[in-house]
Amino acid sequence: MANNNVVVESVKLAEDQSGDLIVRLYEASGSRTLAAITPAFDFKTVAVTDLLENELPTSKSLLTTDSGTLQLELRPFKIVTLRFSRS
Repeated sequence: MANNNVVVESVKLAEDQSGDLIVRLYEASGSRTLAAITPAFDFKTVAVTDLLENELPTSKSLLTTDSGTLQLELRPFKIVTLRFSRS
């Protein structure tokens, strides 16, 4: 991750035992920021979820590039939970 304002709070397996990976991060400095995230693992899809890991409607702030990099625009102190499907 290339932005010091964004903190990865947790990385864990999904509670539903699907094998999906949950990554929770937040903006820590109180300002709008753009973050580029490049996971060091293969994934098939990525979705934004709520804190209970339920998928939210598609967010326009999440963009995936061909290189596997995710672009996130975060509001001040915003918490984002990403669900990576690996199969």
